[in-house]
Amino acid sequence: MTKEDAFKKNIKIERVYPDGLKSYFVANVVVQHQPDCFILSFFEVFPPAILGETDDEKIKALNAIDHVEAKCVARLVLTPSTMKEFLDAMSENWKNYENLLQIQTELRQK
Repeated sequence: MTKEDAFKKNIKIERVYPDGLKSYFVANVVVQHQPDCFILSFFEVFPPAILGETDDEKIKALNAIDHVEAKCVARLVLTPSTMKEFLDAMSENWKNYENLLQIQTELRQK
């Protein structure tokens, strides 16, 4: 064994979800990049309540709204290689999701 080989070791990653870890319903994502990293910002957006007894009151309430707040709940900075792994994993997962939906649709049509 060479000295270089002695420094090579595969170490397993054990993923841990800490107690109290919050999940958010992300409705808006911003992706930015620099030469050496990608920045993913995830935002939670809730539609405003449009309240009123009549349609005119509801329209008035809607017209009074000039913006909806988007709260950044997570911001991730990834290296290009990690971003590539992320995109590959998302692409594979999306294909699996679409295949499952297609199977479910076909079963309902029978």
